[in-house]
Formats: sequence, structure tokens, C-alpha cells
Amino acid sequence: MKVLIIENETYLAQGIMNKLSDFQLECTIAENLQKVEYKDYDVVIASLGSIGGNYQELTRYYEEAIIILMISYINDDTVTKPLQNGITDYIVKPFVIDELVRKIMHYKSYRDLKKEIEFYCNYFNFIEKELSTPNPIAYNPPFIIKTNSQRSADIYAMRYARRKGIRFEFLTLKEDKWKQVFESQPSKNQVFYITNLEELRKNEMKEFLETILKYSCVVSIISNEKVPFPQVVDISSCSSTLELGGDILSVKEYERIIISKFESRYPDIELAKKLGMSRKSLWEKRKKYGLLRNKASKEL
Repeated sequence: MKVLIIENETYLAQGIMNKLSDFQLECTIAENLQKVEYKDYDVVIASLGSIGGNYQELTRYYEEAIIILMISYINDDTVTKPLQNGITDYIVKPFVIDELVRKIMHYKSYRDLKKEIEFYCNYFNFIEKELSTPNPIAYNPPFIIKTNSQRSADIYAMRYARRKGIRFEFLTLKEDKWKQVFESQPSKNQVFYITNLEELRKNEMKEFLETILKYSCVVSIISNEKVPFPQVVDISSCSSTLELGGDILSVKEYERIIISKFESRYPDIELAKKLGMSRKSLWEKRKKYGLLRNKASKEL
């Protein structure tokens, strides 16, 4: 960070510069406004007396900078009016240098965080326009989002969170962590967004759905089947939620991917039925694609 120090008391200006240099801040000193080289600075620390009370010039030229006024006393002209006209903060002389450093770091962290939030908000707005997901229904958690696209479910959930002013904690059912989370009895203030319900076997899904009835959860599932739960938002019929990007797959490649993706979720009899083939045909395709089940994964 580049810091401009405007102070006509040489000893004070030098002391500030030495302290800020310990924090790897690059400092420049000027006695008054006439001595300032108008470059890009991230922070401007100015004695109100050294600039002749003309803080407007600083706020006009260094609009994006953190501007801290060093003042000798507090009144409307030294604090209230400057703060109303773009000055970031003030510090009263005499002061401990560490207090000044703390202010600088505080405002730097605040601005960095603000920029990061703006980045993610802009990203979400950009992605949201790509998929025309429906407006959230006025359900209170727990409820299920049924869809044919994970991205659509994510956007729906985020829009719901925005509208309700809530913050999610995130879980995926690809991991067993959810069991430990709910065994520890989450607080009523915690709201979870949980993905990949389709990854659970039927008995696990039944246990999970019974568990979340007591908690604030929004859960996504990629499925065309009926979900046995009191509140289900079905957005799978929205054509815009179906993701068809990338190259067109051959039928053989599609079969291989589907068998690989869903083999842990369904026994072979059910998987073959869903694929519209016999169990023998499924076994032959497994052999052809090198997707044979190991003994440990075979259903009993």
C-alpha cells in the first residue's frame, strides 16, 4: 500500500513513516498541499492544520483512498463536516502510532472485504441471468429442491437465501459429515444448504429425510422421481434448467457415464430397469466398459 503523509511537524511525520514502514507500507511525506505530488495513494494521512483546513481537495483528488485527518480538537469543523464530505476517519493529537495503524488496517480490511463481496454478488448476478430459474416459493425450511441440474438448484437456493436474508452453512451428501453434524444437535439459528441427496441409498435417504424434519435445511436432489417429503419445490420441468453444454456424447459413452454415476445408488436390478434393459445386458455392458462391481460393493 502507498501512503501519503501530509504533516509540517517533521518529527511526527518521520515517526509515522517509520512505524508504517514496519508494516511494509510505502510512505511519502509532504509538508503541505503545495508540496504534494499527486500520484495514486491508497492511504492519505493529513494534519488538518498542514492542509489549511482544505480537506475538500483531498476528497476530490483521492476519492478511492482511505483519508484520515489528524486534528487537535473535536468540533463540527474538524470532525462532523469532514466525515460528511468524504473523509474516512480522524485521530486526535497527540496519539499513539499503534492507534493510527489499527485504523488504517481496519479500513483496509473493510474495503478489501467490500470488494470481495461485490465480486461474488456480480458473479452471482451474471450466472443467475444464464438460467431462468423460477422465483422462490414462500416455504420455510426444511424443503427439497428437485431439479435436473445442480447449478439450477444452487441458484434457486441462493435466490431464496437472498430473499429471506439468511446465510447458509453448506454440506454435501457425498460425504458422511452430515451424520456428525446432526448428531451434535445444530442450533435453531443454523440454516443448511445440503446437496447431492441423490447420492444416498434408499435406506440412508429415508433416515436423512426423517432427521432433517427437525432442522432448517434446504436440500437439492437431481431426480425425476417422487421425493417422499412434505415440502418439495419441483423445478425439473423448467427447460432452462437442463444443462446441455459441452460436446455431444455417443450413446456408448452416455451409457458408461450413467452406469458409473448411479451404480453406487441402485442395485443392478433397479439400475437395469431404469436404463430399459435386462440385468444380463447391464452385466455385459459393465464387462464391455470395464465397470464390473467388486465383491465388496455387490448388493446382498
